Amino acid sequence: MTKKTKIAKAETSGESKLLDDIAKKYGNVIKKGDALLEERKDYKILKVSPIIDVALGGGIKEGSWVMLSGAAKSGKTTLAMQIAKNGQEEGRPIIYINAEGRLKEMNFEVEGLDPQGMQIITSEGPPLSAEVFLDITLKLLSAKENEGAICIIDSISSLIPARDLESEISGERRPGLPKILGDFVKKLGQIVPNQKSIVVMITHMITNTSGYGKAYMADGGVKIGYQADTRMEVKSISPWVQDDQQVGQAVNWKVLCSSIGPPGAECQSWIRYGNGIDKVQEVVMMGQEAGLITQAGAWFTCNFLLIKPEIVLRLNNDIKINDSGNYETPDDAALALKACKFQGGEALYNFVKSNQDVYEALIEAIEMMLC
Repeated sequence: MTKKTKIAKAETSGESKLLDDIAKKYGNVIKKGDALLEERKDYKILKVSPIIDVALGGGIKEGSWVMLSGAAKSGKTTLAMQIAKNGQEEGRPIIYINAEGRLKEMNFEVEGLDPQGMQIITSEGPPLSAEVFLDITLKLLSAKENEGAICIIDSISSLIPARDLESEISGERRPGLPKILGDFVKKLGQIVPNQKSIVVMITHMITNTSGYGKAYMADGGVKIGYQADTRMEVKSISPWVQDDQQVGQAVNWKVLCSSIGPPGAECQSWIRYGNGIDKVQEVVMMGQEAGLITQAGAWFTCNFLLIKPEIVLRLNNDIKINDSGNYETPDDAALALKACKFQGGEALYNFVKSNQDVYEALIEAIEMMLC
């Protein structure tokens, strides 16, 4: 054995002992880069809604932080509840921090959401301080039984430091909340990915008094902004009116950053009162934008269905299709086209909503166009 080989073996042995000593004292905290990447590949993507998923690049990755900002009554809580409902479908624990104390029956009106399956942290008497709310959150998210949990903090802006609760109301003192939040996200920074949790932070927009940048900015300090893997901001909202009655609102979102996709995307989501995010409306609007559904006057044609003979035959069993999957005669093709036409947007909506195979076929066609 050469002198060079002996030195190399000694160095390797020394390094191995060092790693063993560290592992004994702290656990398996040193990993190869490829091993860590392999672990992160197993992280699941939580779907939100069809149009929001496209804007985010697929959805929200577990083990990440989400920040929702916007004006009052703009749909932030509804979106958070939609995320909770989708999480429940995957068997995830749901933790809701009711810092605003304004959780109402209408907030639970998200189709499929199970309020019984939510742990809601709320005050029973005197208001809870920010420190108490966040300490409880830290303990719950660290618990093994809450692995994969979705935690919604509604809202960051409503958390009150203990010193402010105990003193008289005054606007003269420098706010201590950003420092408290900074410590909170630092403590949870490693726990959230290890637990494969998702933390959703709702913040309000406040006036930017710095004189630089936008006129309004998200409340809570810069630290939570740095921590967020996904940031969405409400640009504007508009009434959703049907038959001269407002049935909901359209919410225009801007993606400032995403845990799995590029920043800068914008999308328009639809909230139906008493239902939450209306996925059918989103898919129908996406289909129209993609040319999969065309409009001529008051008539809408579902062109995407013409290549789905099994669905067309269900709509009209008089249509004949040959072994090649084509319509036998021009008359059959005309009947197929007629079966895929609907007068008025409401008739089109009801058709897609009441036929699951049609809804799935439209999503499939949209995804093929996006590939």
